[in-house]
Amino acid sequence: MLAVKPVEHADVSQCIAMRIAALGSLVIGRPPPYPGYVDEAEAAVHANLDDPDTFVRHLKVVDPADESEVMAYAKWELYLTGRSKESLENLKKPMSEEDKTVDQYGALREAAHEYFCTRNGEMGKRPHLLLALLVTAEKHRRQGAGSLLVQWGLEKQKETDLNCYLQASAQGRSLYSHYGFQDIDTVVFDLEKYGLKGVEQMTEMIRYPTKSGRRD
Repeated sequence: MLAVKPVEHADVSQCIAMRIAALGSLVIGRPPPYPGYVDEAEAAVHANLDDPDTFVRHLKVVDPADESEVMAYAKWELYLTGRSKESLENLKKPMSEEDKTVDQYGALREAAHEYFCTRNGEMGKRPHLLLALLVTAEKHRRQGAGSLLVQWGLEKQKETDLNCYLQASAQGRSLYSHYGFQDIDTVVFDLEKYGLKGVEQMTEMIRYPTKSGRRD
């Protein structure tokens, strides 16, 4: 039986490689990683794992028969009293010029920054649980690993009686709908404007606590 466990330092490289394989260096458009991206992403996870007071939970799904292989990876953020004032102020800041010039997709990165910061900032005014990231290794898809990581958050929802929130790609939306997440709003990004092909559809979704029915 598959199991959900905390990510450990030894797992970080696998988790970031899985993230890149599924999402590139940006959820919207999935551009390839820019120079230094891997080191930055891995360092951020290591820092969370070393912080005993962090509100971030990095989780993995493994087969107990071989726990060395990470099948799926998720990042849940627990804002039990809402985001801090400093965090909310940081979300209002424009993207730095340095971050816009890491590759040729600076305009897309700026659009994505505005999208996520605006929506996370609004939700962050209130206590909630945020599913910030969920990816499954290609060879382990459709085996229930991703579902286990969603269910982990729903158990936290039972404990806290808080809303669960996320932004879903078109591919992930059906999974979250299955677990009771409801659409708030959908934004379509025309990737042609940013040097890529096609469109990217992002849907804000929320799941209300079932025991209280609250809609804060």
